[in-house]
Amino acid sequence: MPGFDALPGNTALKASLRTALDRRFPQAVLLSGPDGSGKTDFAQTIAAALLCTGASPRPCGACASCHKVAHGTHPDLIVIDEGDGEIKVETARNIRDEAAILPNDGDRKVFIIHNADRMNLSAQNALLKVLEEPPRYVFFILLSSQPGILLQTIRSRCAIYQLEPPHVSADQNPELLEPSRAFLRAMAKGDEYGMLLGANGFAKLNKAAFQQAMTLLGTALRDAALVSVGAAPLVPALSAETRALAGALTAEKILAVYDHLTLLSRRAEVNASAPIQCAVLAAGAYAICHPPRSSK
Repeated sequence: MPGFDALPGNTALKASLRTALDRRFPQAVLLSGPDGSGKTDFAQTIAAALLCTGASPRPCGACASCHKVAHGTHPDLIVIDEGDGEIKVETARNIRDEAAILPNDGDRKVFIIHNADRMNLSAQNALLKVLEEPPRYVFFILLSSQPGILLQTIRSRCAIYQLEPPHVSADQNPELLEPSRAFLRAMAKGDEYGMLLGANGFAKLNKAAFQQAMTLLGTALRDAALVSVGAAPLVPALSAETRALAGALTAEKILAVYDHLTLLSRRAEVNASAPIQCAVLAAGAYAICHPPRSSK
């Protein structure tokens, strides 16, 4: 079973995952990213590392557990993949029932749920019950290209990791970084006009670059929410901005802006004017962070 070094791109994310695995890995993670970003390979590698019985760094690739994961025969790795179909409540209940059964081979059991955003509302609520109080030996890895569709209560119980396609190096591209910096700085200061100027910087990008910029901004917002509870940022180039944002706003407000951004990004993928979307982004984010006071 190849380790993290064999996975292309996402260097900062791999470092963050290694650190988490060496300490106390969260029992529920959400791998978010567009198609082609490597979510499946990352999920498989994380699962192998959690189930590995060999020497560090894990996954070692040599132990019996790693070989079973690589060949798809590990009894404590349960993969849920309904393809493009809906994940129904019966599936979520089966996951919940399976989670209550002790592991077969070792002391851990891992569930990988592909296209988690395809769970219907009943399925999400059923899964939420086990996410709230998972057995000590159970780990969940949710994959989604549209995490904003998931219930906020599910997202709040997951450590969220944002992936980018290996060919994308948005965190090193000044064309994408500068408007992100401007927007985040203005957001931290409560500068509505500055947020609009920063957002207008995104509107000048072509469609592909615009989507990359939205992904980068989403990662930075997620970083800020995690920094507010003591985690390290995944985008070093924007670490100053994310730390300032974490100091200025609550994680709840930051995640609400992230949801707002996710919704706008989905609309932009279909059919939308970039300048209008950017104006809506700035106005909506400002309203979330600084809601108007009701007059008495």
